[in-house]
Amino acid sequence: MADIKEQILETSTRLFMKYGLRSVTIDDICNELRISKKTFYNYFRQKEELIESIMESYCEQHQNEHKKNHSFTDDPSLNAIDIVVKASQFWIDKENKESMTFFYDLMKYYPEINTRMYAKMDEDALLSIKKWLQNGIDEGIIRTDTDIDLLSTYLNNHFRKGLPDLLNKPGTDIVKTFQFLLDCCIRIIVNENGYQYYQEKYKNNYPPLKTTKTTKTKKTQK
Repeated sequence: MADIKEQILETSTRLFMKYGLRSVTIDDICNELRISKKTFYNYFRQKEELIESIMESYCEQHQNEHKKNHSFTDDPSLNAIDIVVKASQFWIDKENKESMTFFYDLMKYYPEINTRMYAKMDEDALLSIKKWLQNGIDEGIIRTDTDIDLLSTYLNNHFRKGLPDLLNKPGTDIVKTFQFLLDCCIRIIVNENGYQYYQEKYKNNYPPLKTTKTTKTKKTQK
């Protein structure tokens, strides 16, 4: 019995991640597993219950993977800019366009589940972002004239809500889009020292900000 439930969870997760939540029906899942809908409903009363179970598993797995794969955040040789660039590269290597469709659908069509499942993850993310910002301030590369609480909330929403929306558009380049958002993020938070370090070390990946010459208009003498 437990094996069938696990198979339903694994198969539906794979299909949802590949095609999105809205495109995959219970019939699709049952056909893939070659089980009847009656068997499916023995384990999950409706699609929403299945999605919630998947998200519970995802959140737990995400936290475990984050602790395992982000040990570099404690590396004293890396500053705040190095850490966020390294973390973003890890995300780019791991994620794909299909999973973004999943999270976009979750946010748009199942907002209650999305809110519940991300409440704890957002809490942990905000603590990590605040710590990261404070470390950058102490290192002298992040602006001191900012509200850390507000900035942490903005940055978290910047990626968690803005990214799925952007990447859900057909033909979007996931790497280019993510690097664009990261570049915007860094330019917002760093001071002059941080900006100089960022350009010198990462200018091959992120082109410098272009300056436009302003032309003065001559006043017409009356």
